[in-house]
Amino acid sequence: MNQAVFTNSALLKYWNTTRGGNKTQLSVSDVMQLGVAVKCIDIYPVQGSGVQALHLNDGYIDLSINGNLYTSFPDFINDSFGSFSEQKDISNDSMSFKVSNVSQSFQVLALSGGLKNAQVNMWLTILNPADATVLDHSLMFSGYIDYFESISNNDDLKNELTVYVNSIWKKLDVQQRTLAANSVHQSTHKNDAYFSLLGKINSQQTWKYKK
Repeated sequence: MNQAVFTNSALLKYWNTTRGGNKTQLSVSDVMQLGVAVKCIDIYPVQGSGVQALHLNDGYIDLSINGNLYTSFPDFINDSFGSFSEQKDISNDSMSFKVSNVSQSFQVLALSGGLKNAQVNMWLTILNPADATVLDHSLMFSGYIDYFESISNNDDLKNELTVYVNSIWKKLDVQQRTLAANSVHQSTHKNDAYFSLLGKINSQQTWKYKK
């Protein structure tokens, strides 16, 4: 979240008016309590799949951000989203979230594999409480759709779709010797021989460590 959000005059005025007091700076917790945060989600299907990109937000109005129209889609089940935290190490931490009241067409698209491996970007968007203009739009998570799980029950009208997403580091699940193979590297970096001597270097290298 952009630091300017915490001293934004519109948010401070809204907090002080609705909560009382005379704060000059908000915390992350304060901002989230104001009810001005929405989640925006980009879904970019694999090229050649014939499926158009989707831009959704879990608020009650459509939002235009960076040239994309995020259609109001308030059927995300908010408590199904995982928590997010910054960390220095790299790992493939997958996540999932649920969508309720799924239309039949979207359900067919998802379960038929039309969105398999689609790239997903999840943004935390802060709105101005006075006019719903966008104050901040921060990327929280980026990954690729792994699979969907559907739950439908005509008795209690339950209709939910769980989306399972791998992080952008999903390639870490592949063995490192495969990732660093010269042929793999040259498949995307033609004529770059950076890894061509990797096997020879490793065979002559002595690795040491200290307790």
